[in-house]
Amino acid sequence: MKREMIGVIFLTIMLALSPAAMAEYPDKPITAIVGFAPGGAGDVSMRALCEQAGKILGQPIMIINKPGGTGSVGLASLKKEKPDGYNISHIAGGIFISQHMRELPFDLNKDFTPIVKYGDAVVPLMVKNDSPWKTLKEFVNYAKANPGKIRYGTSGSGSVYHLAMETLAFQEGLKLIHVPFKSCALSDMALLGGHIEAEVCQPATFVSNVRSGQTRLLASFTGSRMPSFPQIPTAIELGYNIKMIHMTAIVGPKGLPKAVVTRLDRAFKEAMEGPEFKKFMMDFEMAIAYRNSDDLTREFKELTDYYKKIVAQTGVKEED
Repeated sequence: MKREMIGVIFLTIMLALSPAAMAEYPDKPITAIVGFAPGGAGDVSMRALCEQAGKILGQPIMIINKPGGTGSVGLASLKKEKPDGYNISHIAGGIFISQHMRELPFDLNKDFTPIVKYGDAVVPLMVKNDSPWKTLKEFVNYAKANPGKIRYGTSGSGSVYHLAMETLAFQEGLKLIHVPFKSCALSDMALLGGHIEAEVCQPATFVSNVRSGQTRLLASFTGSRMPSFPQIPTAIELGYNIKMIHMTAIVGPKGLPKAVVTRLDRAFKEAMEGPEFKKFMMDFEMAIAYRNSDDLTREFKELTDYYKKIVAQTGVKEED
């Protein structure tokens, strides 16, 4: 009897570890953390992607917003979760900057499992359409002549948007006033309400605001021009040595099983290739950029090194 019981227990364990059992993942809803308030590029794009991926996986992916610390609040929460595939998180470029400005409760390159990269966001400089500046040069000249008179909004201190403007200020000797918000949506409302003079962010209304004539684009701080606005130059083309890389990706807790990573990768990749997500990214002026777990791991290290040099050069610090 004892021998039979041992055999049953052994068989149960082997079945639990078998590929067939693993293939049943997921058998319940998945929670996806977004470390920003609703309305920004990361939040809206993550919702669009997870909606399609959930259909492919056969289980819904539920979004939970945990804003704060350039995404660090959400990632700190993810670090504590079990690596079983039922808790994942959005991760954006700003956190690779923030890690060089203050101590974080995690190591980006050690405490998470990169799953998939799905896009690259733009970093646009916008002003209200009734502002006096029609070019980046006019904007810079005014800022030089009027130190401390320009307030610019971003989705938070330590973000890609923040570093872009502080790099411009460093290179041109400008005194700008940074006004950090918890999301691009809030920054956008401040610009439209006249509470700030400029904005470097990517709210969900970014494209529609430009097309409707409410805001004006002066330049992009990314490496290439925006497909929907090819007439808007990059800062590099205008002679400013500024190139921001604003990737968007998905990670899990450290130790996520390879089979789970593969299952999620396939689902997200299929969702990225679907017409619904492609249309969303095009409308939102975001480039689809797929990277698997291994490639994304390398990109994490590259971004860490890249932004370490820029932060050290500019001396920019994260604000409270």
